[in-house]
Amino acid sequence: MLAPVVLAVFRMPGTDSTQAAVLAVLVAILAAISAALLLVLVQRYRMVKDIIRWLRIRRMGEPQRPPIVLAHVQLERLVREIQGLANASEIERRELLVQSSYLQTLLACLNDPVIILDPAGVPVLSNRRAVELLIAPADPDSQNTLREFAAQGPVQDITRIALRSQSPISRQVRLAIGARPRVLQITAAPISPGIQPRGILLLLQDQTELLQNVQIKADFAANASHELRTPLASIRAAVETIGEAGYEDHVTLKRCLDIIGGHVLRLQLLVQDLLDLSRTEDPRAIVRYEPINLEEVRELISSMFKNMATEKHLDLRFEIAPDAGVMQGDERLVLLILKNLIDNSLKFTNAGFIQVRWRKQTRPARNANKSDSSDTSGTEDIMILEVEDTGCGIPPEDINRVFERFYTVNRSRGGADRGTGLGLAIVKHAVAAMGGVVELHSQTGKGTIMRCIWPQSRQPLPPRRPPVELSSASPAD
Repeated sequence: MLAPVVLAVFRMPGTDSTQAAVLAVLVAILAAISAALLLVLVQRYRMVKDIIRWLRIRRMGEPQRPPIVLAHVQLERLVREIQGLANASEIERRELLVQSSYLQTLLACLNDPVIILDPAGVPVLSNRRAVELLIAPADPDSQNTLREFAAQGPVQDITRIALRSQSPISRQVRLAIGARPRVLQITAAPISPGIQPRGILLLLQDQTELLQNVQIKADFAANASHELRTPLASIRAAVETIGEAGYEDHVTLKRCLDIIGGHVLRLQLLVQDLLDLSRTEDPRAIVRYEPINLEEVRELISSMFKNMATEKHLDLRFEIAPDAGVMQGDERLVLLILKNLIDNSLKFTNAGFIQVRWRKQTRPARNANKSDSSDTSGTEDIMILEVEDTGCGIPPEDINRVFERFYTVNRSRGGADRGTGLGLAIVKHAVAAMGGVVELHSQTGKGTIMRCIWPQSRQPLPPRRPPVELSSASPAD
């Protein structure tokens, strides 16, 4: 553009100095225009660079004021549009964070396990209850365990049906979770915000214990009916025999009355054991920890079973460790435990001895009570009660079942001496009510050791309960 002007200057008449001056002016003007253009380009470059930097900062979620754009209408409009989009995006991001926190809180508060899968069936989200149900505490790879659960055939079938039908579906399945067979009620609901499904929600309900309790109740009713039917049928047969033979047949009358008396005693024992079992299983029952003098307990138990032990020529022994003269526990439950254990040993021991031992022991605390600031040693005192006999013992195949209700090892026994099959179930629940466990060691033909272990509580004593009352309906009386 300036080239014709420069050529015109050289054609103009005049001195060389005049032409040189004009040329210098033109060169200066050209340099000024170039500098101005370069400055504008640098300013535009800096503004664009500031805009890019601002966009990057906004993309990272950090608030930042937009850059100042000087004397450029289009760039100012661009910045305003970008600012509007950024503000709207920030509002949506905050709303999503709030909704995500709502979802996380909802999942955390649900009592049922929940797992969310992506369309490929891979777990992407789960709550605490799902982790507790499916993952062992020592499992180093919890996500892999969740993937293995979602990859099981029954789970895949349910998710496939739910995705195909686009509606929730519920199925009850039996799965192996770890080493435990579990029965789960699985509800699968597709997540479809648009046309294509974005995932699926699995709601799990562990019904294993529920079904076991239903089965236990059914078995309990059947077993109780059977145990009641047998003595009632015998009593009825004896009464009919008396009616047919007449009261003058004293031999038949005495034999039938003995049968009636034995089965009435068995019914009385059964009813008492049912009441004891119900009380030990009642979660509302108050378990009282109080000092118990073991010498007084020994005298009471000795007087209760002395006659029965003498009749069978058995030596009933008691051994109390020097530091275990006084123990902490629920007196009613302790006496109930002793009554059932010794009665059971007397029934199945024909020669030798029955020995009852008490001792205290200190062990590392299993469940430290953080609210109890007085215990800083990390240990706890436990009471160990052992009842050892030299009876027939328990076969290995029966050891895991003797604590079941109405389960009896020696099924050949009859009458009241056979027992109700509830004694060890009562012992188990009574010890558990005091926070303890029962251990069983037995050898067939050599004898059995029943070991009951429970902690010595330091908790405040609850209000006193009524005095202890033990049933006198026992073969030892």
